[in-house]
Order: sequence, then C-alpha cells, then structure tokens
Amino acid sequence: MKQYLAFDLGASSGRAILGTLDNGKVELQEIHRFENASIPINGGFFWNLIGLFNELKIGLKKALEAKAELSAIAIDTWGVDYAFIDRQGFFAGIPHCYRDPRTEGIQPWLYERIPQQKVYELTGIQFMNLNSVFQLASSVRSGDPALEIADKLLFIPNALTYLFCGNVSAEYSIATTSQLYNPTTRDWAWEIIDAMGLKRSLFPSITPSCTIAGTLLPSLQEELKCPAIPVVLVGSHDTASAVAAVPASQGRSWAYLSSGTWSLLGVELEKPLVTEKARLANYTNEGGVGGTIRFLKNIMGLWLIQECRTEWKRRGLKYSFDELDAMAMEAEPFRSLINPNDDSFVTPGDMPSRIAAFCQKTGQPVPETPGQILRTALESLALRYRLTLDEIEDIIGKRIDMLHLVGGGCKNLLLNQFTADAIARPVQTGPVEATALGNIMGQALATGAVGSLAEARDIIRNSTETHIYNPKNSQVWEEAYARFRKLA
Repeated sequence: MKQYLAFDLGASSGRAILGTLDNGKVELQEIHRFENASIPINGGFFWNLIGLFNELKIGLKKALEAKAELSAIAIDTWGVDYAFIDRQGFFAGIPHCYRDPRTEGIQPWLYERIPQQKVYELTGIQFMNLNSVFQLASSVRSGDPALEIADKLLFIPNALTYLFCGNVSAEYSIATTSQLYNPTTRDWAWEIIDAMGLKRSLFPSITPSCTIAGTLLPSLQEELKCPAIPVVLVGSHDTASAVAAVPASQGRSWAYLSSGTWSLLGVELEKPLVTEKARLANYTNEGGVGGTIRFLKNIMGLWLIQECRTEWKRRGLKYSFDELDAMAMEAEPFRSLINPNDDSFVTPGDMPSRIAAFCQKTGQPVPETPGQILRTALESLALRYRLTLDEIEDIIGKRIDMLHLVGGGCKNLLLNQFTADAIARPVQTGPVEATALGNIMGQALATGAVGSLAEARDIIRNSTETHIYNPKNSQVWEEAYARFRKLA
C-alpha cells in the first residue's frame, strides 16, 4: 500500500486529497478544502501566494495527524500565471491573476517585435491575452519594477513546490502553457524571449513531468514534525493531470473534455501539430504526462454559470446549483445563443447583463429570467463543444468516436446530456476527481509504484464509476448548430 497527498488548486478553491494505492486500485479522501480567489487591488487582480502555501501546510498537517504514511506530495494548479523570485530567493512583487486587465491591447505590441505567425510557428499555442507571454509583454511595456529585480520566473505550482523543497525549475506541462516553449526543440522559445528584451537567465531549466523535485525543507520537517517526504513535479498544469486520468481504452479514437471553470477540449497526440490550419483555427499544443501533447482549445466553461450565480448572490438571490439546473430545464429551448468565447465574458463581473447584451447586439430575444440566461449559456457551451470537435476532426483528419468528460463538470447532468445531443455521439463522464487522480498517479509514476501511463489509466478505470450519455433529439440540435455557427 502506498499513500500520496495531492494538492489540487483551481481558480476558485483548493483541496488536499489523500490517495491510497492498494492492490491495483486507488481510493481518495479529501483532507482539507479552502477557498481561492483572485484579489482585486487598484484595478488589477492578484493571487495570495503565501496564503495558499499556508493552506497547503494545513492540509499536509491534517494528513500527518490522520497517520498517513506519505510516499510523496505534489501540487497542480491552473496554467499561465507565475511569480518572480529575486537573487536571495524571496518573492519579488505579487503574482498577477490571468484575468488582470493589464494585457488588454498588448498583442499588437508583441507582433511589432516578432510576427504573430512566427510566434505560433515556434510555440504552437493558441492566442489568448491571458497567456504568460502577453503578461510578461505587459510587464516589459509598463517597466514593471518586479521584473527588474527578478532572478527567476516560477509558474504558480512550481513556486509552491519551491516553498516546500527549494527546487527552482519549470515543469514541462505548465511551461508549455506560457506560449514561450518550443515543442519541437523541447526548450524555451528563445527567439520570442529575445525579441521581448527579457533576460534568458529569468527562465529556469525545464523538468519532465513526474520527476522528484526534492524533499521537504528541514525547516518544514521541524515545523510539521515529519520526515523528509519527497516532493514531486507531476503534471503541474491541472489539465495535464486531468487528461492523464482519462479512463480511455487503448486503440479507440477518443477526445477529452476537462470541464470546470474552463472547458478544455482536445485529443492526445505523440507529437505537436503546428500547421497553418491549426493556427488559423487557434488550437494549442500543450504538454501532457509522459511527454505527450494535448492538442486542444480553451472554452470559457462553467465560469459563465459561476459568475451568474455570484452576481445573483450580490443581488440577494441565493440559488443552489440544483436550483439553477431546474430553472434551466424549465426554460424554453434555443431561445437565444451566445458565443461563450466572446471577449466580453472573460473578466469577473455582471455576467447575466453581459449575456443579455450579447443577445441584444446579435438581434436575438434578450434572456430575462435566471432560467432563460442559464439555458442560453448551457446550450451555447454544448454547441461550442460541437464546433470544436468538428474543427479537431478536420485538422487531424480522423473521426472521434467517443468524448470523455472529466472533472467537476461531470456533476452538471443537464450540460452532459446537452453535450451528447450537440455532438451526436456518446459522452462518457467521470471521474469527477480526474485532476487529483492524475496528480496521485503522477506521484506513483515518479516513485516507481506504477510503471506507465497506460497502467495508471487501468488503475483509474478499475477504481471509478463512469456514466454514458447517448445523444437525443439530433435534428433540433442540428438546426441550432447552424444558428450557432453564424454567431461563433
């Protein structure tokens, strides 16, 4: 029996999950949960990195108090965001959140220094203002003092790993989200870095996924009264860990949808696919566990629902997620549609009003009730998945037979059925805790308890329940899809 502690941090909450691997199966136990949210300061949005580290220490302490015999610990988080450390090893400045508006209008600034097409050719990453390359470009443009004193850049999960064990590196999967990594040379995209005027020494060495980074610092061993527990760099990008946990059978043509605040829909490839067709469709080549490539597109995801709920709560209307689903179910189908990836939906704020404004601008009935607004968002997400799947099939030249949906979005039964209806093929949901499972299996791979990614997926398939949603009402969804394509 082996026990591992996974720290899984999302953009709204974090958890410490204890995983017990025994006799070809893995069991999970939530040890600690805490809130995480970007903090608005003077018009920007920032992360409380030290506060997060303290919550992780609390989670580790609880696991030790529960008599867990840990073989390792590891951290995964969202992508693109980073912190700076100075020459003395202290943090320089406060880490920005990817939703910070400082990157608005930054893309032309970069393309004056290196052409957009060249950036894609070097990185294979889709263009989004939130990417690390544009965040850094914003710092260069504004003369950010933190950048001037920074000695090294550490992506958020690697910065937290550094606080546990002192390791300074960039894990492969999280490095690829930056749009500063070259998947062909498997090194930093130095041509872009040089064009921006950044010093090369800012970027640490790139470490493969599932590598032991070190052991707990002596000061933490003393503080927590624990041994020198190994600290692992798993698939540090949460989606990399989630995709590693997809319980797919070998030999079948499948795509994955990691569903949460963001939806990430794509396929797993052995090599990057950096073609003109992929660039024009704005697809990304991110790193996966085992050196794989996650060829995918980012879609706004359940952020739309979460922000609606937050806004209604501000207005004194407190709805549970079950109540929201019930209201959406009762609303008229296909009354109005939106493009979930429209720029107006990116930043925090009054999401119901933004959805209404999009519908008004596009000449559709304006949704007024919570049910109408939610139905608009959910149906539009499902149709966005259909469009993305069609694009992927066209780019890779291969039919996708099954969509594996993993992550917290598995709990949204209405959206799951809408997705099957929209894509006109089966959707298999589960596991819900894909990211934590992928994190734990990554630790098992690093410590030798599991021999391969295929073996890890077999263990996950034997340990979790899944559900199949078969498509219904194909004709009405085809008609709605035709409408949606004109919007998107």
